[in-house]
Amino acid sequence: AGNTMSGLLFKEKGVERSDETRSLMDPRTVSSTSEAVDVGAVEVETDAMNIDAVINLLDWGNFHWLLLLQCGLSWACDAAEMMLLSFLVPRITPVLMPNASKSERDHYGFLLSAMTFAGIWLGALIFGKVSDRLGRKRGYLISTAVVGGFGLLCSTAQTMEFLIAMRTIVGVGLGGVTCGVTLFSETVAEKYRGASIILSIGALWTFGCVFETCVAWFCFSLSGTQWRLFLVLSAMPSISLLAMFPWLVESPRYLVVTGQMDKAVEVLKLAAQKNKVRLPHNFKLVAPKRPAHNQSHLRTLLGKKLRVTTLLLWGLWFCSVISYYGLSFVTPLYFSFQNGNEYVVTLLSALAEIPGMVATSYLVDRIGRKKTKAVMFSAGGAATLVLSFNSLPFGVLTLAAIVGRGSVLGAFNDLYVYTPEVYPTTSRAFGLGLCSAVARIAGIIVSYISFANESASEAASAVLVYSIAAFAGAVLSMMLPYETKGRKLEDNDTDNSAGTLEAGDERD
Repeated sequence: AGNTMSGLLFKEKGVERSDETRSLMDPRTVSSTSEAVDVGAVEVETDAMNIDAVINLLDWGNFHWLLLLQCGLSWACDAAEMMLLSFLVPRITPVLMPNASKSERDHYGFLLSAMTFAGIWLGALIFGKVSDRLGRKRGYLISTAVVGGFGLLCSTAQTMEFLIAMRTIVGVGLGGVTCGVTLFSETVAEKYRGASIILSIGALWTFGCVFETCVAWFCFSLSGTQWRLFLVLSAMPSISLLAMFPWLVESPRYLVVTGQMDKAVEVLKLAAQKNKVRLPHNFKLVAPKRPAHNQSHLRTLLGKKLRVTTLLLWGLWFCSVISYYGLSFVTPLYFSFQNGNEYVVTLLSALAEIPGMVATSYLVDRIGRKKTKAVMFSAGGAATLVLSFNSLPFGVLTLAAIVGRGSVLGAFNDLYVYTPEVYPTTSRAFGLGLCSAVARIAGIIVSYISFANESASEAASAVLVYSIAAFAGAVLSMMLPYETKGRKLEDNDTDNSAGTLEAGDERD
């Protein structure tokens, strides 16, 4: 029997999945040549299948555990690089600009954060196209190398201008992190896609936040040029991730859509071998339908089928970045005004993302993607609203920060499930990248709101803005016209995609 996932959400299937697996086979894709496909206790007489049937037959095993680690670690790197700003911005300007006025220091501190988000905006657009044209693996590799290499160069900065330039390029690399999400989502069976993406993104993102908080606590407790050591250690996760790329596969779904059928078969056979699943030696993949007319990615996303969904997703990503990064950036500053240990509170807030992530992964396959986003945004908005009352006891504010950050991250993770599911393979990476790019405009706004505060009352006003953004996200979630839970990934816009209502579909 193939390996199965353990834990709360991944239950052992054993021979009980026989009938379920048989039903995944598309009768229209079976050729006249018969050859056995042995999947544990399952034998299917066919040698021609579509890509969805094969991926579902592979179930979950060692191949997917390794792929989860390879793709999910990008989120630990991303989290470390973004959390870096909340600790570096308030400390670096006095060091590199000792004779500057406070207003000038504040201006450069804002630029350091804002230009990082501007770089992510640009990188999301660039790597979305790179990933759809050159492959998910290449886009992911280039972006990771940019983050690691230029992250190290940041530690050599002698001026704020050079540091801002290097962080901007790091931001461009961070814009390509979505390549890893696309690769992973296209290689996992539908029944695992919701929970596995949330658990991989959520758990490893939280690990990155905890890692960066501990690094900051250690480095800024030292004397001397500790900020350079801080930047070097922050770049180490991305440098380490590069060592895993020789064993990373390309998305078989991408290979099929681009006509590289033999390479797709090789990847699927490798997955079957690692998962201890037997496929026919000469099994073939059925090519997907080709669109009658090729059109640009943007026209696909803003066409009649996907226009409303795309615009709502842009709004949701915008609200997610405002609320999540706002809380992440303002928490250390906010609690330093409260005379509390900013590192302890930030660490607790990061660890609080774990229950938020678990709750989201549980709900997303039960009540659906839309309702899960609405629930988590509402919980985050309520907790953040409480946090805006800075006169409350320190313990109450700490609890509000924990619940708010965990809930908002849960909603954000849900978006990383929903967005790839709603777009076809031909435009999936670009669509996800464009959503990320639109959201980074919110990041620039957050940079100004979060780091321009000089008192607890000003920080509390910023927190109120983040609460409003979270409640807006809850409303937009319920306005989405389609639920994607249980839908297979579509290969091009000629398929009956999640952007259209099929017979039996229910508009939630």
